[in-house]
Amino acid sequence: MEQPQYVKERLDSLAEIDNKLCSMLQEASQVVFTYNEVLHGNDTLKQQFQDHVSTFYSTLDNTTAQLKQEIQLLDENIGTRLLPINVNKKALGQDDDKLKEQMETLKEKLDQ
Repeated sequence: MEQPQYVKERLDSLAEIDNKLCSMLQEASQVVFTYNEVLHGNDTLKQQFQDHVSTFYSTLDNTTAQLKQEIQLLDENIGTRLLPINVNKKALGQDDDKLKEQMETLKEKLDQ
């Protein structure tokens, strides 16, 4: 069964957002690597560091805007094009504790 065009467009847009988020991970890796190299005296990588930071923030800005648009489209179409969505309120925020724990661990490692 073929999906309606609207659903296909939303899924394609979300796939594009997913790809951008993955590319941000690569950029973040490059930011950390080049920053470490610059800290250790490799001044030739300063421009690359700046370029990676710029690309990271540009992609973040673009992806955030695109994701907000998808959320807005979802909100506008619940009950019309889309069936009402029930969200289990108990499931919301359950990852917050784990995220805080991981951030504290990361901070400890960086402070060493």
